[in-house]
Amino acid sequence: MSISGETTDSADAPEGASGIGARAWLHDVMVAMRMKWWWMPAMLLAALVLTTLYLRQADYRYSAELRVHAAPSSSGTRPTSALGGLAALTGLGGASEQVSPFRFYLDGIYAAEVAERLSHDDRLMHRLFVAEWDPKRRMWRQPPSLAGSLRRGITGMFGLPQVAWQPPGAARLQDLIVKQVSVRQSVKSPLVGIGYSHPDPVFAVHFLERLHATVDGYLREQQSLRTRENIRYLSEKLQTVTLSEQRQALVTALAEQERQAMLVYSNAPYAAEPFDVPTASAEPTQPRAIPLLAGAAVAGLLLGGVLAAILGGRAMRRMREPDAG
Repeated sequence: MSISGETTDSADAPEGASGIGARAWLHDVMVAMRMKWWWMPAMLLAALVLTTLYLRQADYRYSAELRVHAAPSSSGTRPTSALGGLAALTGLGGASEQVSPFRFYLDGIYAAEVAERLSHDDRLMHRLFVAEWDPKRRMWRQPPSLAGSLRRGITGMFGLPQVAWQPPGAARLQDLIVKQVSVRQSVKSPLVGIGYSHPDPVFAVHFLERLHATVDGYLREQQSLRTRENIRYLSEKLQTVTLSEQRQALVTALAEQERQAMLVYSNAPYAAEPFDVPTASAEPTQPRAIPLLAGAAVAGLLLGGVLAAILGGRAMRRMREPDAG
């Protein structure tokens, strides 16, 4: 019994010692923080002041959204049995006809060709890259940037390749669209939300309208070229084919292509149709002042507590050194 009792005491001793040590350490930290307690409200005030200055200088952005759905003409072509039998003859049939233009519309938002077409709109480009446009001299200029200067200095120091500044063009516009335009889809709704934010809510709405019109127009043109070629090919083929079964298949295919041409050349939306007019938020959505101020307050208190503990601990050690001597 005595042996087991001794064993139990020796096992409990380290745990008890570590608990006492942790409590002593926590007590010292609290004492140190009380000695330098003013660092906590000082850091809280500093964080709030810096955040307020940032909010006063920040560019507040308004979020706009355009909700679209598949246009009635973009439901996809369903080949009939005659068209299916004609696939080997004309090459018009196949899985590509089963794909809705609406799917291409969603991918086309980020396409290089769409950015290329939008980049020819000078007024649009001047608003999107306002910091790089000089309205007085009516020319693009490289804006002064501290971050850019630091980046060039670091890359030059390590011998890394430096990319020279270039006036905004289609490539930069495509990069902007990829980074700033969002596409929100839901399995519960056929509507797709296209979002964009800008300091000017009116321009944000205008940009979404121009983007939608450009993507839909580009897909319409592509389908128009394809349909005209198909009609030309089928018309020429009808003049040479004599078998009644093949002629019937060609006539059916030609009728389908004529139907596609009617949809393409109409004034109705081709791939996507707006569900309603695009709208912008009534209040800025970026930056969000209340969450930023709350986060700054918490960060300031934490930083002040850490500084108080560190500086107070140093003061306690200096007070104990003469006693130790």
